[in-house]
Amino acid sequence: MATARALQLRDPQLRVAVIGPAARGGAASAAAGAMMGCYGEVTAQLLRTDAGRAKLAKGKLAARHWPAWLEGINAELAQADRVSMTPGTVVFSNAKSGTIEDENYAAIQQALRESGEACEELDPNRIPGLNPAEDCRPSRALFLPGEGSIDAARLLKAMTTLIERSANLSFVDATVKALDIQGGQIKGVRLQDDSVVSAPQVVLAAGVWTQTILDAHPDLARRIPRLFSGGGTSLVLETAAATSQQHVLRTPNRAFACGLHAVPRGGRQLYIGATNTLFAQPMLRTSPADMFFLLECALDQLDQDLCAAQLVTWQAGNRPVAVDTCPLIGPTSVDGLWLLTGTYRDGLFLSPLLAQHMADRVCGGAGLFEETFRPERKPIRLYTQAQARAEALKHYLAMGSEHGIRLPRVGWHRAFPRFYEQMLNGLYDELGEDEYVLPPELLAIVASDRARMVPFFRDYYAQVRQAWA
Repeated sequence: MATARALQLRDPQLRVAVIGPAARGGAASAAAGAMMGCYGEVTAQLLRTDAGRAKLAKGKLAARHWPAWLEGINAELAQADRVSMTPGTVVFSNAKSGTIEDENYAAIQQALRESGEACEELDPNRIPGLNPAEDCRPSRALFLPGEGSIDAARLLKAMTTLIERSANLSFVDATVKALDIQGGQIKGVRLQDDSVVSAPQVVLAAGVWTQTILDAHPDLARRIPRLFSGGGTSLVLETAAATSQQHVLRTPNRAFACGLHAVPRGGRQLYIGATNTLFAQPMLRTSPADMFFLLECALDQLDQDLCAAQLVTWQAGNRPVAVDTCPLIGPTSVDGLWLLTGTYRDGLFLSPLLAQHMADRVCGGAGLFEETFRPERKPIRLYTQAQARAEALKHYLAMGSEHGIRLPRVGWHRAFPRFYEQMLNGLYDELGEDEYVLPPELLAIVASDRARMVPFFRDYYAQVRQAWA
């Protein structure tokens, strides 16, 4: 929707159709907490690589685009429908995760220093809205005035309204099953009922479902890093009285996931998120295990008084995660076909920047940034084998801590890491891959179904080598 609006602003004469199921079942943005900022998402691993720093640079650029983007949207809406940001984010750290949380907290501080971004150290025991159990008290906290949040549902509603009002923009409530490619050029898209919507330019921005469309074109698909689903569970609560929480409260990113966070939604509502489990296929419903884990974290680490709150809704969403965890942005070898996906946890936050960049490119311009993550590429290698194994071990040990695993003191504190180390080494040995090292985040897919997924990834990487021979 952001790209459709950006195309209209770039050239009001263009006719643009936004195609997809209106219900948006399992979509990432519809279930998002929509924390607006990039520094709170920084990790130690992000800062270690050129690709990671390129992603951070896009986040910093996106932050500068939001004020004018919202101003333009609100100018066309009634006062009651306008969208605004809730400013301010508090990042706090406690001892409920592993060393990976300490590393990521330090990385956030490093990124803030390097950019000269404003921040303030807080007394972690005097933060409005934070009322954890005694054994979950935070040890440190930072206030980031330049970050905050937005109501994702309200933003989606506003964008929908603007498109429905436009004479040259339209929605098609349907599912695309394949591309219409003839002679190396895009001619349109084929819907599930086999009808065709003709167009000389097509932007695939279907999140995790982009992969289903690409799979109908194997020769093209194997030249594009494969997409997987980062399935997440979140919930919305209504408190008995207006919450004292004024800003986003969040931890640094943790084991295989974004950090635990609480986002004020105005009045008495509070968004709590979010889990992150990598799947080969989208997760359409949340599980009791994720529900229990998220509620336990919220009650123990955020606010014990939330036990008296009322549940408004559970939400399940799927973040599009490429096999190298990097975005897929830009043109393909098919003339007129563009990709805009693989943004993992950052899609909604990056949307004004990516939309305006894509609109300019589709209309023949140079775009707003260098296309570091073009869709047709070999998977980017972010880890050596040794680095991936060490990082995966940190994630698994942190996951054990977050789930409250308690071990006998004598000997077990050494045996537990060795058990995970042997398991991880076995997985990486079976994958047998040195050229393309699977990032630790995706290792959960292999561990959950070893017999099926080890051959799957071995075959996938063989196809990638063949495609780029």
